[in-house]
Amino acid sequence: MNTLAIPCQCPFKRVAAAVLFALAYLLAAPSAWAREPSDTITFGIVADNKPYSFNEGRGASGFSVDILREVAEQAGLQLTFRAGSWPEVYGAFMQGELDVIDGISFRQDRAEQILFTEPYHIRQTYLMHDTQNPVGNVDSIEDLQGLRVGVVRDIYYRDALTEKGITLNTYDSLHSLIRALAFGWVDVIIGPQLTLQYYANEAGFRFLAIAGKAPLGDLAREDFRIGVLKANEVLFQRISQGLAEIPDQRKRELLERWQEFGGASLSGSGNFVLSPEQRRFIAETGPVRVGLMRDYAPYSFESGTRIQGLTVDILNRLSDLTGLQVIPVGGQWIELLPLFRNGEIDILANMSFRPERTAFTRFTEPYHTIPNVAFTRDQDLSLNTLEDLKGMRVALGSGIYYEQPLQEALGDDARIFTAQDAMFEALARDQVDVVLAALPNGNFWVRELGLPGVRIAGELILDGLPGEDLRFGVRPGLAPLAGILDQALATISAEEIRTIEDRWLGASGGTRQPGTGKANLTEAELAWLENRSNRVSMCIDPDWLPLEGRDSNGKHAGLSAEVFRLFTERTPIHFDVVPTDNWQQSMQAARERRCDLLAMAMKTPERSEFMNFTESYLEVPNVVLGRIEAPFIERIGDLRGQKVGVVEGYAFAELLQTRYPSMDLIGVSNEQEGLRRLQNHELDGYITTLATASYYMQELGLADLKVIGRIPADWSLAVAIRDDEPVLLGIMQKLVSSLTTEERRSLESHWRNIQLKQTVDYTLIWQLLIAGALVTALLIYWNRKLGRLNKDLAVANETLSRLSVTDDLTQLGNRSYFDQEFRKSFQWCQRHHSGFAVAMVDADHFKNINDTFGHEAGDLCLKALADTMRKHFRRETDRLSRFGGEEFVVFASYEDSDEIRNRLETFREAVASACNICGHNDIRLTISIGLATGIPGPAASPAEFLRQADQALYQAKQNGRNRLEVRAV
Repeated sequence: MNTLAIPCQCPFKRVAAAVLFALAYLLAAPSAWAREPSDTITFGIVADNKPYSFNEGRGASGFSVDILREVAEQAGLQLTFRAGSWPEVYGAFMQGELDVIDGISFRQDRAEQILFTEPYHIRQTYLMHDTQNPVGNVDSIEDLQGLRVGVVRDIYYRDALTEKGITLNTYDSLHSLIRALAFGWVDVIIGPQLTLQYYANEAGFRFLAIAGKAPLGDLAREDFRIGVLKANEVLFQRISQGLAEIPDQRKRELLERWQEFGGASLSGSGNFVLSPEQRRFIAETGPVRVGLMRDYAPYSFESGTRIQGLTVDILNRLSDLTGLQVIPVGGQWIELLPLFRNGEIDILANMSFRPERTAFTRFTEPYHTIPNVAFTRDQDLSLNTLEDLKGMRVALGSGIYYEQPLQEALGDDARIFTAQDAMFEALARDQVDVVLAALPNGNFWVRELGLPGVRIAGELILDGLPGEDLRFGVRPGLAPLAGILDQALATISAEEIRTIEDRWLGASGGTRQPGTGKANLTEAELAWLENRSNRVSMCIDPDWLPLEGRDSNGKHAGLSAEVFRLFTERTPIHFDVVPTDNWQQSMQAARERRCDLLAMAMKTPERSEFMNFTESYLEVPNVVLGRIEAPFIERIGDLRGQKVGVVEGYAFAELLQTRYPSMDLIGVSNEQEGLRRLQNHELDGYITTLATASYYMQELGLADLKVIGRIPADWSLAVAIRDDEPVLLGIMQKLVSSLTTEERRSLESHWRNIQLKQTVDYTLIWQLLIAGALVTALLIYWNRKLGRLNKDLAVANETLSRLSVTDDLTQLGNRSYFDQEFRKSFQWCQRHHSGFAVAMVDADHFKNINDTFGHEAGDLCLKALADTMRKHFRRETDRLSRFGGEEFVVFASYEDSDEIRNRLETFREAVASACNICGHNDIRLTISIGLATGIPGPAASPAEFLRQADQALYQAKQNGRNRLEVRAV
C-alpha cells in the first residue's frame, strides 16, 4: 500500500496509480463496496406458487413476499422482485443475474455455491378431508388403504404411496385437487398445509379441513430459506440479520394471514367513517328494502319465522357500520327480481354481475364467490363442457344468470324451476337427470331432503367464469349507496369474514342452533334484576290485536302477551305494563324512559336514537286495504296522489313518507279509525298488517273492504329496549334466542288462525222482536211477492255470474274463470298431496283454416272442439277453459297419471277423426297437447306447472303436431 502513496510526476502515472488502487480494493473486499444501504436488491421468486409467491394485481404477493419485505425493512435494503418458474429463477440466480433467491431448500450439493439462511418456514405435507365425511385417524400409509386418495400429478412422494399399494387419483394442480375433495370425488387429499387451506378458504369450502400430517416421514417436510451466492457474503450477513430480527409473533401473524384469510388484512381497512355527504344521503334515504331469497341456503333461507344465512350476517354487519336501516323482503328469485327492476325493493342480495343487468343495477364488489356444480345420480356422467349435458333433463333455477345460455344449448331439456328444493325433489323422483346449483346450496338440500346416491359430476364454467359472484345490487336511484356499501365491505376485518363463513359453510352445514327453551342468565344479569326487585316495565300497543292489545279486562293480550308469558316462565322477571291509550302514548313513554321496553316493535332510524333492538321474533306481511270496488294495485307506487291511511307512529309511516313523498299519507290514531275512514270514503287506501286487517274486518263486520295490494316489505317485530340499559338488552336477547322452532312456528300460526267470539246483545234482540211483531202483518202481505222477486233475482245473479266467467263462443270457462279456478285446484292438490295435471291444447294450423274457409268455419271448428272436450272431461274435478284464440287449458286432480294421459290421447284421437262440415266444406282438425303432471310440494307454484305444460306443447309442435307430449314437474 505504501508504494501506491508515492507521488507521481505526470498525469498518466497519477491515473495508473488510481486504477491500481481501485483494483486492489476490489480484490481485497469484493463485497464491501457491493451494497450500500440504499442499494436495490433483486429477489427471485416463483411466479405461480400461491400463497407463497405470485403476481396478482399491482405486483408480487404472498406469504414469502411478505417475509422478504420484512427482511428488507429490517436490513435497510431496497428490493425488487423478478418472477418466473423455478428453473428460470434458479438459473438466473446461479448466473449472477439475481442477488437473492427465495424459497430454496438446503441441499449439500447446493451449499458448495450458495449461502442459506435459517429456515423461515417449514412446509409440512398434510391430509385434508371433508368434515362431513371424515376419514378418521391416519397414522401410517397403510391407513389410507380403501380410501380414494387425491394428489397432484407427478408429485415427488407419489412413488412412496404407490409402492404401498395406495390407489391414487391424480389432478393437474392443487386448485383442481381441492375441488375434487369438495365435490366428493376423493375421500382425502395430500398437499402442503398452507396451500391447501388457502385454496379451500379462497373457494369458500369451509367444510374442508386439515385431518393431520401426511404419514410420509422425511418426505413430508420442506424447508423454506433465503439463498445468496457465496461471492456476496456481506449481503448474506445483512439478510440473515434482518431475518433474525423479525419477531416470531410477526411471522406467525403473517402465516395466519395467508393460511386463514387468503392474505387479507387482519384488521380490515380501519375505522369506517361516513363523510358528511354520505351521512346526509343515508339519513335522507331512510329504511331500504332488501330482497333476500327464502330458499338459497346457506346464504339466505327461511328458518322458523325469519330469514337467516351468510348473506344476512354480512348485511347486518353493513347495517351496523353504515347506520342503514334494513327491511328484509323475502321471496323466491323469480319474485324478487321483477320487484327490484320495478323499484319496489331497493337492494337485491345474492346478485351476480352480468353486463345486461347494469341497465337497472349498480353492483357492489363481490363479498363471496361460489362454484356452480352438477348434482346427479348418474354415476357415469362427467361434466366438462355443456355438450356433456346434451340429451339429459337438466334442472336449473328460474332467473339464474346462466338460464339463457343453458336454454340455448339444451333447448327443451333445460327444465326451469322457481324453487331450489323442488329441483332436488324432482331429482329424487327421477323427473330430472341433473340439477345445476351452487355447491353449498345443493349440499344443503341433499342433506335436508336425505337424498341417497347423489354425486357431483363436475363444475359449470361459462365464459371462463369459474363460479358465481355474490354481490349486492342497488337500484340506480340509490347509486351512491353501492359505493358506501363497498367502503363498508372493505372495512370488515378478515376475522369477522372468517367467523361468518365458518358459521354457515363449516361442518355445521349452515344452520344455527335452535332455541332450547331456556335462558341462562349470568350472575351479573341476575344481580341487575335483583337490584330492581325482578321487575321490568313495558309498553304495548293497546289497539293492535291479534298481535298486541288489551282484553276486556284491560290486561295484556295478543301474540306478544303469549311471548312474554314464555319469558316470565324462563326468568324471575315480572313485566309490568305501563297503561297507555294508544301507540303514540306508548312511544312517548318509551322516549321519556317511563317504560323499559316495547314488547313488539320494528326497528327504524328514529327509534334507534333512543332504543336498542333484539333480533326479530315475528315476521308479518304488510298489505294495502281498499273498498270492495277498488282495483287491485301492482305496486305501491300506484297509490301516489291518493289519500292513504296509516297509524301515526307506526314504523311503515316513517318508511313510506321517505320513499314516496308524493303519497298523501293520512295519520290515524288506531286501526279501527283507519278502517272506518276507509269505509266512509275518507281514505282511498289503508296500510296495515295482514294479521290486524283480518282481525278488525271480522270484529267490525266490514264486509265491504278487501286487500287490494301487498307491500313488498314485512313487519319485522322485535323487543325494543331503552338504550341506556345494555344489561337488559342482553337479557332480552337471550330470551328471544331461547324461543324454540316449535314456539316460533306456533307464534306465526297464532295470527293466521284467528278465532273470533260472536257477542250477543240480548237487549237489542228483545227490541227487534217487539218491532218485528208490529210489522209481521206487512211481511206476510209482501212475502209472496218478495218470494217471486227473489227467485227472479237469484236466476239473474246466477246467469250474470255464469256469463262473467264463460267464453261466449265455446261456452267453456274464459280467462277469468281460469284465473279463479286454476290456483284453487292447484292448492287443493297441494294440501291433499294429490296429483295435479295441466294440459295446454292448441289447434294445429288454425290460421290456415281461417284463411282458407273463413272465420265462420274457424268458429265452428272451435265449438266442435269444445263439445268434444266436454264429452271426454266430465268428472267433478275436471276444469276446462278457453285460454285465448285457438288455445285451451284442461286442469284436474288425478290419482293415476297414466289415466289422465290416456284420456287426453283419446280426446286427441276423437278430434282428429271428426269431420267438421261448414257449407260444402269438410274440415279436418287436429290438436297438439302439452301435459305437465306432478304432486305439488309445499314450495311448488302453479305457474311452474303451466310453464312446463306450455313447453311440452311447444315440443309437440316441434315434433310434428297432432301429438301429446308429457313433462313431469
